Amino acid sequence: MDHNAQYLVENEMGLFVHEIREAKGYTMEEISQGICSLATLSRIEAGERTVDFIMIEALLDRMKISKSEYEFVLDEEDYDLYMKREEIRKEIYLKQYSQAEKLLRLYEKEHGEKHLHNQFVYFQKALLEQNLQRMERKKVRELFQKAIEVTAAEYQQTIKLKGILSDTELFCITGLINCCEDSKEKEEKQEELYEYFSGCCIREKLFPVPYRSAMGDYAECLYENEKYELCIRICNEVLEELYKTSKLENREKIFKLRAMAREKKGFKDETEKNQCLRDFLTAYYVMEFYGEEDAERLKQHIEEEYGWQFTE
Repeated sequence: MDHNAQYLVENEMGLFVHEIREAKGYTMEEISQGICSLATLSRIEAGERTVDFIMIEALLDRMKISKSEYEFVLDEEDYDLYMKREEIRKEIYLKQYSQAEKLLRLYEKEHGEKHLHNQFVYFQKALLEQNLQRMERKKVRELFQKAIEVTAAEYQQTIKLKGILSDTELFCITGLINCCEDSKEKEEKQEELYEYFSGCCIREKLFPVPYRSAMGDYAECLYENEKYELCIRICNEVLEELYKTSKLENREKIFKLRAMAREKKGFKDETEKNQCLRDFLTAYYVMEFYGEEDAERLKQHIEEEYGWQFTE
């Protein structure tokens, strides 16, 4: 391999970062803040500095680039680290919490004292504790706070100015909001995040992945606060975004929530009642397919309130 070819192989990742940033119209300041210095990013993009996968992942995450888009450019060592992190994420998603904790302990022992690795560790711990409900909300909130402060200590200002935040940072913010004890405060923060996402859509021409999760939480909070019309509107917007992806994500939750809000609001005619029934049925069939515990209770509600006869 000649010198020029060797140079391109060694600096492929830096060139990839540069091309993505230029194509999306992000500034170097927006992408590097909290992750690395401007000088470091400049050297990375120019191919003058080798960089590990963790920093690259943080930079690309800030630019809303999915992992599948850069997996192909990882070398063997980076790919191994990538797969370790993906395995932990997968086990949490599949609710295999004991295995996830075991893998996370091993990861923390090997990498946990390093800057960007800390964010991953704190964030995954927060998700685990949130799901296991072993800690009080205050402690879980502290974990989310530690995670986001690694790269976005001034995140509240960034939200107000509609600046750029990564998916990980946005998920941390959502976690912080969900830990709020006061329902009114929680709704206010979710409304602020909703406005932020609306601004992101105008500038970035997309709703980032955390949008659907965060706005589902917003709709749920509106339902709890008896703001049914707004709850239905937010559910409509979330479902519109969900229709653009093949992933089921939490759409059964949104269909059920929209149906409950319609039910609470009351029906003006049979058309509205049938719309509500369709939402309940959609939610039920998805829940039943995945064996969710609430499916049977929802089925009973549909039968009793709407006289629907399920066929075996």
